[in-house]
Amino acid sequence: MIRSYLVALCLCYGFWFAVPVFGGCLGDPKFDPHSILHLSSTPLQPRYFHNMSTAQIESMRHTQFHNKMMHNPGLTLAEQELKSDYQMGGMRRGRRAEYCIWVESLSLDFSYKRMDVYVSSQYPEGSCQYNVILGHENQHVAINNQTLQNYYSMMQKAIWNARSIPTKAKPLPVRSLNQGKAIIAARINGIVNPIYARFKKAVLAENAKIDTIANYRATQAKCSSW
Repeated sequence: MIRSYLVALCLCYGFWFAVPVFGGCLGDPKFDPHSILHLSSTPLQPRYFHNMSTAQIESMRHTQFHNKMMHNPGLTLAEQELKSDYQMGGMRRGRRAEYCIWVESLSLDFSYKRMDVYVSSQYPEGSCQYNVILGHENQHVAINNQTLQNYYSMMQKAIWNARSIPTKAKPLPVRSLNQGKAIIAARINGIVNPIYARFKKAVLAENAKIDTIANYRATQAKCSSW
């Protein structure tokens, strides 16, 4: 059984300001826009717990089967986090209250911060029941990791191919620094948030495929004396 905690996007920013520039927002055609990107996804090893009873594990679930013959002596709790921050640079456009702004650096990390697997203390380590429960929960771990990596790859590709994020190659003219910050944040969120929303649905759907009554019955049939 999987229970996922979904952590919202954290978007932070910094700023530095350069000397005034006269004229328009001229870009540097030799500047590589990809050089500002710092994208990562850090693998997390699951933690395994064998100190809770079946009843205690079942009490941690969102839903329970109303069938006294169906119990869930295993559970995987997963929590992922999407963090993003950027540094904004800018120049004032001559004597006018206008600015040329760009993103100096953009960092994004999409990783699991928690992957806890619980196996009921009712079954000794190495027993048939323990191994079956552990095998099922490790399927959830694999599904979680693979789904996150799939959607992290989508984020990588989307940000890499994005043309809406202003860089030194193509600065953005704005009326105020606050307007610049709002535009940059909206553009980054517009790239990342839809993919993150799809991930949240996908990870639940993929885990649900193995959390069915039919699959539980087939799994429990592998051992006797549950």
